[in-house]
Amino acid sequence: MKNKTRSPQLIIIVASTALLVVVAFAARFFASSNSRDNQDVAKQKEMMTIVLEWGRLSPFPASATRVSVETEGNSFTRSFRANFVAPKQDIQTWISDSPGLNEGVPEELSGNKVKYVITPGAGASKAEVTIDYVLNQVEIHVSWG
Repeated sequence: MKNKTRSPQLIIIVASTALLVVVAFAARFFASSNSRDNQDVAKQKEMMTIVLEWGRLSPFPASATRVSVETEGNSFTRSFRANFVAPKQDIQTWISDSPGLNEGVPEELSGNKVKYVITPGAGASKAEVTIDYVLNQVEIHVSWG
């Protein structure tokens, strides 16, 4: 009986192929999960709650329009981006009502924009808000992991 040995190259090819299949499946699963969450109204309400909690922010002004929230990341990281447009005075009231923004130091950016880096809440690792006073648009990014 002959001793059959597999070449190291064959083992590497098989292992690499298996790893690529697993990575491709995981990437597709997590990407589609985020896509489903971003389309689900109930999930969007949960995501908005998380955005406000992690950013230590007050609810958006009643006058807010073009409100959106989306999730990104995977099982190891999770982040959310939210946006809204509102009159300047309502944005300023929202800032004064938001504990995270009150404690943050605004950084002047080009184009009449201001960025707040916030101490995040609820165990999140990052929270920041950028306000464009030309467009009266607020962009929020919070993340965990």
